[in-house]
Amino acid sequence: RDLSRQAIFQVMLALHPQFSDLQMPGISLRAEERLPESAKFDLALELTETRDGLSGQLEYALDLWDKESAEQIVQCLSTLLQSLPDTVECPLSQQPLLTAAGQYQLLTEWNNTAEDYPHDQCIASLFEAQAEQTPDALAVYFDGEEIDYRELDRRAEQVASRLVHAGIGPDCVVGLFVERSIEMISGQLGILKSGAAYLPLDTDYPPDRIAYMLEDAQVPVVLTQRRLLARLPETSACCMFIDDETSETALPPRKARNINAHHLAYVIYTSGSTGRPKGVMISHFSILNHLSWMQRTHRLTPDDRVLQNAPVSFDVSVWQLFWPLLNGAGLVVTSPEGHRDLSYLSSLIESSRVTVMHMVPSMLQALVDIVSPHTLRRVRDFIVGGEALPPSLLQDFSQRFDCRLHNQYGPTETSVEVSWHQCSADEDRLVVPIGAPLSNTRLYVLDRYFNLCPVGVPGELYIAGAGLARGYLNRPDITAERFLPDPFSDGQRMYRTGDLARWTARGVLEYLGRIDHQVKIRGFRVETGEIDTCLLAHPGIHQAIVVPWSSEQKPLQLVAYLVLKDPALQTAEVQVYLRRFLPEHMIPAAFVTLGALPLTPNSKVDRKALPPPTFVTRQRQAVPPRTSEEFALCEIWGLLLNCPEVGIEDDFFALGGHSLLAMRMVAMVRARLGVELPLREIFDAPVIVQLASRLAHYQAREEGSSPIGITPRDGNQPLRLSFSQERLWFLDRLVEAGVAYNVPWSLEMRGELQTAALEWAINQVICRHESLRTVFRNSNGTAVQTIVPAENESLVSQSVPEYALDNVLQTVAEYKFELQTGPLYRFRLYRLSAERHVLAFVAHHIICDGWSVDVLARELCELYTARVEEREAILPELPVQFADFALWQRQMLDKPEAARRLAYWKNKLQGAPAGLELPTDRPRPAVASYRGAHVPVTLAPETVEALRALAQRQGVTLYMVLLAAFQVVLSRWSGQDDVVVGSPVAGRMLAETEPMIGFFANTLALRGDLSGNPSFETLLHRTRQTALEAYENQDVPFER
Repeated sequence: RDLSRQAIFQVMLALHPQFSDLQMPGISLRAEERLPESAKFDLALELTETRDGLSGQLEYALDLWDKESAEQIVQCLSTLLQSLPDTVECPLSQQPLLTAAGQYQLLTEWNNTAEDYPHDQCIASLFEAQAEQTPDALAVYFDGEEIDYRELDRRAEQVASRLVHAGIGPDCVVGLFVERSIEMISGQLGILKSGAAYLPLDTDYPPDRIAYMLEDAQVPVVLTQRRLLARLPETSACCMFIDDETSETALPPRKARNINAHHLAYVIYTSGSTGRPKGVMISHFSILNHLSWMQRTHRLTPDDRVLQNAPVSFDVSVWQLFWPLLNGAGLVVTSPEGHRDLSYLSSLIESSRVTVMHMVPSMLQALVDIVSPHTLRRVRDFIVGGEALPPSLLQDFSQRFDCRLHNQYGPTETSVEVSWHQCSADEDRLVVPIGAPLSNTRLYVLDRYFNLCPVGVPGELYIAGAGLARGYLNRPDITAERFLPDPFSDGQRMYRTGDLARWTARGVLEYLGRIDHQVKIRGFRVETGEIDTCLLAHPGIHQAIVVPWSSEQKPLQLVAYLVLKDPALQTAEVQVYLRRFLPEHMIPAAFVTLGALPLTPNSKVDRKALPPPTFVTRQRQAVPPRTSEEFALCEIWGLLLNCPEVGIEDDFFALGGHSLLAMRMVAMVRARLGVELPLREIFDAPVIVQLASRLAHYQAREEGSSPIGITPRDGNQPLRLSFSQERLWFLDRLVEAGVAYNVPWSLEMRGELQTAALEWAINQVICRHESLRTVFRNSNGTAVQTIVPAENESLVSQSVPEYALDNVLQTVAEYKFELQTGPLYRFRLYRLSAERHVLAFVAHHIICDGWSVDVLARELCELYTARVEEREAILPELPVQFADFALWQRQMLDKPEAARRLAYWKNKLQGAPAGLELPTDRPRPAVASYRGAHVPVTLAPETVEALRALAQRQGVTLYMVLLAAFQVVLSRWSGQDDVVVGSPVAGRMLAETEPMIGFFANTLALRGDLSGNPSFETLLHRTRQTALEAYENQDVPFER
């Protein structure tokens, strides 16, 4: 069993009727349900009908959620419910989840980025103005050579003159095939001075890729260096050598060209899904918007030195080059291969007094590991981007260095970056934010129907504003696919990034990975970046990346590629570590240790260059089987796991097993050995030698017992648990559920209370109901009920001040019960004054449910009243007790009717999603802690009345309306059209069970089909059909 979540469904919806009216002579009463700080499910929405509408709370698991996320879910549901009476005929995609205030926040408040900048200028003219202003200032330092602004402008002017005389002008594309050098800088500036756009051609690129780019961009001239001519593929373009001595020959001054801000500045090719790269066209005004923001935010002075280490084909090189040169700072250029040499970089950073620099996170991690704090003592701003920044790297960096760390984000299709976040050492989230939009930039997170996603809900990130590219060169088809009309700004465009993101309550964005990096593993949707993050938090792991892998022999599985800090770290240790934090389906099936992760020329991880994995790496010789059971298990495992050699000391999960394979193993053991092996035994004893020893304790389950009606039991037979009780017994033994299964209640009494009469009433209730006197013990491997004799007990009473009442009631609500020793209930009486008392009650769910609390309250009031009035209490007879029901339930499951109903549920839930993958604030732990909290939910009377009227018109119940609405919210949050929600039912189909205290409640799995974008009206009718079928088949215990 997956101990990280509940099976079948992880979200619950309950609608309770108003509590019974309670009366005691001379006393006014007010009952209240206390809420322990626990959570049995990921989310549980519990509502109660009151005179004032609907009220209740959303219980949420603290393992997964922050309060703000839970509140946002409630806000979405409230908004939807308020609108439904008017929008019932609208498709689900048009049902509103955002209030007007929420839309304003997302569209206006968080995108209020308008700033003035030189939108009518060009890069070349701004550089020329700076060169005229600071002609003698250091412009570029490279390999021991320094040139000032005057000299750099002269060299760039010479390049421009040659290009202009060769016929080059605005919107021409000139290839730049130059190694990192001063010539590269003057070449880029010279191309821009000529009015053309430069096309960076990385000298490390394969010749075929360069040839394609030159042909696709229809490049007339390639600016290069003579020593690189042999590496340049054959091309129809004219080669112009920037290092040619004749280039110094005086040329007539170039004539001023009519260059404007909308002409192209550069074209950078990026990888394409078709296998061919595509050229991104960026205009002057777009990149100047970014450069202006950089200066306003990070503010360079003439004393600053900016490191130029990015490959020229990586768009970060654009601001590394032009930002300092347009603002009078110095540019420190690394050698052609220097950006990969950390020792060289460290020396250069220190010796050239670099103050601002950029790296991708994977490169930064390597730098952090080898560079001393002294090396970066002059660096004031360190910018990262191009990859997700792991929180562990942020912590490592913050602990070692004093400079500011900035996380910037942007795709090539925009002018470098579009968002920025200044990092803090006390970041406490799983993901380091990518921040808020830059100047004149708008960021939208949209769902598949282009609706704004509420705060916390993942969606695709869209970018609008001044930084957008013109489009893809010569690819109007792909340009139209990716650059779309902006639905929120007339006449504007937005770029579809393919990146998953979400807004946080602080108004910053979190990057969640690529849409195409999401994979489904055994029905679970997995974002591999989450596993990367967990691996990188291990102290023995230096770098990590997880990718999906499949072959003809194996289905899709996860593979982790690791670079270790600790060479002695074993795969088994990593698996054990991951299982502390991640559910079983997120544990990689194979681990590959590398000396370094392969990188692209832009220093990003090259996924295509990762070596193929070996899924089973045996670290010791297999120990052969000795007994028939061990032989059988080895053969079964070999078939299931596709392992040619299995030993008795092998671990099922270490060999690649998982919960679905464990279920198949149970079936194979049953068929092969005739033994009904409980699934939990595989998790408790995953090693063959352990599991084989347990097989002897199990026999095949006998069939054909005759059904009988519910009658008092034979006093000599063992008292088996009901199926619901058995589940809680199993959970209590397997995990630390804390107080998640406590059922608390309190009763405030104002008036003259007769404490002795209340104590007598409590003892009478305990005597009447065996459930309150039941404990649960293990008898020969089977859980059984033991009913202890009734004894009069004193009611514990205590005086408390008003201010302490909530705390003492919460203490009672969170009492930790021991199922084997009991008692499994507690009564406490708190005296606030002579005429004001509060009775607190709590019981373990295994003996009590919500209905039982109502029974308890009514009986206490009747018994108290009878005692005070000196008469016989009027209470229903109890011909049978809960233990009789538990026995009857098991016998009923042998009837043909039970088999038919079980078949219904198997068919209904076949193919249901393994889990509802809601976006969480923290990764799901391997074992749920059951810690929880609550946020209030209130619906006004007029809203509830409108929903009742809607339900009446549609022929459904209020609960069905609430369920359908809740599933719409869950679908929008998760992105799933197939949503299963748990619905509790009383489970008291027989009249004799109604007056009993006990755990009768059953849970129905209500599967909602939201596919096809139906109207809410259509969804309501689907929900009605599902609910009615479920109610007809509710006798089947959920545990079956």
